[in-house]
Amino acid sequence: MSSQEYSANYNDFAGSSPINALEFFVKSLISKTVYTAFPVTVTAVERTGTGSGAGYVTVKPLLMPRNVEAQGIAVTTIPKLPYFRLQHGTAAVVCDPKVGDMGLAVVAKHDISNVNGDNTPKVPATFREFDRSDSFYIGGFWGPAPSTFIHIEDSGEITVEAPASVVIKTDSCTINGKTIQLNGSTSISLNSPQINLNGAISGGGSGGANATFSGDVKAKGVSLTTHVHTGVQAGNTTSGQPQQ
Repeated sequence: MSSQEYSANYNDFAGSSPINALEFFVKSLISKTVYTAFPVTVTAVERTGTGSGAGYVTVKPLLMPRNVEAQGIAVTTIPKLPYFRLQHGTAAVVCDPKVGDMGLAVVAKHDISNVNGDNTPKVPATFREFDRSDSFYIGGFWGPAPSTFIHIEDSGEITVEAPASVVIKTDSCTINGKTIQLNGSTSISLNSPQINLNGAISGGGSGGANATFSGDVKAKGVSLTTHVHTGVQAGNTTSGQPQQ
């Protein structure tokens, strides 16, 4: 069949054309055997936390195949898909998936069952290609409004929202800023064998502030609790300076 004959026969109503029938058959065959990517929801998770690398999820497709009457056909779950974690080397942002999350299953070209985290090339275990079971899960689509998050804007603002707690573990921590403010609605505690304050210290508010210390306080070696005064005498005069 010439290209002109093909063009003349190819339209939405030319289903009886041999070339159109062949095209329909090929497309139908491909659509039933080749997968690229499809939306899914997580039904089970092997969450590893910070104890090891990223784990696996079991997912269920969010799109149902249709029968000839355009009715949905029930879908089945797909087990053990490796999930994505933002990581390089041993540095990572750990935010593993949870049941109910929605994401995308990205299908590999070959069987990935021999790929287990070792970064050396592997021979595919079978000859299957573009199979749903050989997928990788990428999450973070849709979902409810977050209550615990890190919000970054290119305006230079970063907000960390953690209703329960924030824990930072490090050997050294430095915060540089023009103004730094700590607000504790109940209390603020500093725990260290030695605390160094460099700079003027003043009480806040119009009436100043009260300070309570359970131990002794020294200024230039003079004890607040045990120091004595020089030049003491009876009468209305004041004493001299504290004696070291």
